[in-house]
Amino acid sequence: MKLTGRPMILLAGEQAAPNLLPVRQFRPSRVLLLHTDLPRSRQTAENVQSLLAEYKVELVPVDAYDPYSIFEALTTRIVEMPDSLVNVTGGTKPMSFGALLGALHTQIMPFYVRSQQSRTEVDFYGFDDNRIPRILRTDLIEDTISVNDYLTVYFGREYAFTGYGVGPGQAFEEAVYHTLESSVDEIAVGWKHNSGAVDIDLIIRCNNQIGILEVKTGKKAKSSDGIKQLAVAGGQRFFGTYTKRILVVDQDWSHQKNLQSLADAIGITVVSLTSFSMSGSIDTNDAETLISSVQKLLGKPVGRILS
Repeated sequence: MKLTGRPMILLAGEQAAPNLLPVRQFRPSRVLLLHTDLPRSRQTAENVQSLLAEYKVELVPVDAYDPYSIFEALTTRIVEMPDSLVNVTGGTKPMSFGALLGALHTQIMPFYVRSQQSRTEVDFYGFDDNRIPRILRTDLIEDTISVNDYLTVYFGREYAFTGYGVGPGQAFEEAVYHTLESSVDEIAVGWKHNSGAVDIDLIIRCNNQIGILEVKTGKKAKSSDGIKQLAVAGGQRFFGTYTKRILVVDQDWSHQKNLQSLADAIGITVVSLTSFSMSGSIDTNDAETLISSVQKLLGKPVGRILS
């Protein structure tokens, strides 16, 4: 079953990665992107269209909560592109419902993008004799986006890189950067959203998995500051649920039960590198702890960058 080069229909919602990844993987001959008048949906659609300019993405407005609007938009366009794949991952739940019904009616293939641990997989569905969707095959998506791709599709041009923070924590940020530099596919320093609401010390990528890191030293390493920053940055308004969040501290957290519980509840991985607070550098054991923690979350690097 050949999937590369077939037309593709996408649904624009708050999460852009599930639309970007399969386009990069399967290189469709044509792309329709259904979006609503909700600000985030429209902005995501425009960002995807800009980033994927070589595919000449066509934007199609639909109603966010009327499944029939999506069903009608999909079925009327299938006449022009009968061998399409339709991504039911994005958009509102009524949009996904309408897209799945449209796929059933026109007998085109729907698919769903899911991210589990460090893997991104795509399930492709067919319909049996009772019109029940069944998984036909599952494909693994690998190394299809860069950090710049991810940032552009989520934020357009509304961000900047400002470098290392100035102050007592700068040396620790630099040490963490140099520890990870050769153990990830990409690493970028000092990201800030133009709104001023969010800034992140480090952004990393292994394969197509993106991680955001806050690096805290001294008193800030024993506070909830880093957790709060990562909680906001990892919300749907900013980096979204597909991003892994990591808090790196130079203090021992074995007695920080409340903070550790809070981080666990939000889904933030905490890495303690106590050697830095004692010696001003990250020793071999702590370096291995940091690298293994990052690669457990994001997977191992593949050694190449696509853009």
